Amino acid sequence: MDSALNRIKHTAQGRWPEIFAAAGMDPGHFVKSNRPCPLCGGRDRFSLLKGERNEPDGRWYCRGCGYGDGIELVKRFRGSTFPQTLRWLEAYLGIEHQRESFCHRPEGLSEAEKTVRRRERNLAFWNAAVPLRDLSRESPQWKYLASRGLGACDASAMLRAEAETEAWETNEDGERRSAGRYPVLLAAVTDGSGGIITLHRTFLTPDGGKAPLSSPKKLAPGAIEDGLIRLFPPTAILCLAEGIETALSVHEMTGLPVWSAISLTGLRKFGEVPEGVKKIHICGDNDRSYAGAAGAYELAARIRRSRPDIEVAVHIPPEPGTDWNDVLRSGGRLEIR
Repeated sequence: MDSALNRIKHTAQGRWPEIFAAAGMDPGHFVKSNRPCPLCGGRDRFSLLKGERNEPDGRWYCRGCGYGDGIELVKRFRGSTFPQTLRWLEAYLGIEHQRESFCHRPEGLSEAEKTVRRRERNLAFWNAAVPLRDLSRESPQWKYLASRGLGACDASAMLRAEAETEAWETNEDGERRSAGRYPVLLAAVTDGSGGIITLHRTFLTPDGGKAPLSSPKKLAPGAIEDGLIRLFPPTAILCLAEGIETALSVHEMTGLPVWSAISLTGLRKFGEVPEGVKKIHICGDNDRSYAGAAGAYELAARIRRSRPDIEVAVHIPPEPGTDWNDVLRSGGRLEIR
């Protein structure tokens, strides 16, 4: 499927208005912003977003229907499944259809080959998602962040949005089954070179709540090892925190660059200090079990041993059972010097 997506997106560059018209949509909907929506019919709520070359790249936004890429718009307008949509696009664009691009999974792949395929797949999903900064603050993703006290936060380039993604969960019998389709806040988990290792998804409801899943936050398949959500580029100072909302809260209160380690385990495994960083602030959680604080001080001690030239400080919320997002929402402050 990944190769099919890449072929379609490459061939469709600069041709999305033409493709939409071929799918049966009114070409007049795409001549400028705030036009009628081809999905819901709203009179002035639909716009195509611009790409790097200041031309429509297929991404779209409707104040009523949400947003997505060109493939998603064709899929929803035609009422087809995702594979059916890809086949239609391949046929229209003159791309030879390869069956394995949809359903064949070669057996006997080495672990290295599996890793490459997982990363290609994750990169395809990432490229299809809409940057958070391009979305209205009325989108489910921004509503969710607002509910966490982050409605006015800077939009990290490492955060994007998926209009509707299928969630999978394992039932009591150990079977993996679909649990529905939901809007997603998408975060890129990258390695030290900036390559995407995997993706972190927060499944949401249309009104910005957490989706009714046993675990609304999920990592795509693949080992993360030294993976981090590098929300903002480091300066001479870098802050580290566990979860995404906690990291964004640290940034909101301090204005400093911050990375999310995703979990306490990830924080403990933090590896190489980026070049140019002179001071690291470790912003741990104040778990009632003291695990968060212990992990933060453990990391600080390791950095001091391995990099005595780096200044390290640990910051823990004053109240047990809280993190820095709790501090932000209660009107507290994080003083970092």
